[in-house]
Amino acid sequence: MSLRKKMLVSLFAALLCVSSYVVLPIGPVPVTLQVLFVLLAGAVLGAEMGALSVVIWIMLGAFGLPVFAGGKAGPMVLIGPTGGYLLGFVICAWTVGFLTRGNPRSKLRSGAAMLVGLTIAYTVGLAGFMASFAFFLQKPMTLQQALTIAVYPFVAFDLVKLVLGAWLAPVLIESLSRAGFAERRQEHA
Repeated sequence: MSLRKKMLVSLFAALLCVSSYVVLPIGPVPVTLQVLFVLLAGAVLGAEMGALSVVIWIMLGAFGLPVFAGGKAGPMVLIGPTGGYLLGFVICAWTVGFLTRGNPRSKLRSGAAMLVGLTIAYTVGLAGFMASFAFFLQKPMTLQQALTIAVYPFVAFDLVKLVLGAWLAPVLIESLSRAGFAERRQEHA
């Protein structure tokens, strides 16, 4: 991996760290800007580099740096109610990068890829949320209860982030390309 690619991966890991501090606490899973930067990481960096930036962010938090939502840190966050979302974010970034590989500058394609990635993040996150409550907190809940607590309150916020991300991704890709920081991503479809 070239130095420029390493810098971009590090930049997105740093943006994820910063985005974790923009918090709207509305329940056990807070609203942050993390989703926006996970989506952008996949769309701008591609599948592998986007997922790697999310993994680095998660590793920083797991090792004790306060980079998760609300300044949380440590390995316990990974098995807590939001742990499934963290894993879902890695898969989301990879998926968005994979699905935008043929034409990352298309806002429509970026938006569709982001919707698929976000759906995956919600699915994995919800499974982890329910498992955390059932196994570690000894408070199992129904799927409907979990959806009401951990998904429905966030859909509108995340759709706004998705639209913003779909608009920003092509702009960022073009700007980074012109600045010589990224190759023009024109992978095979």
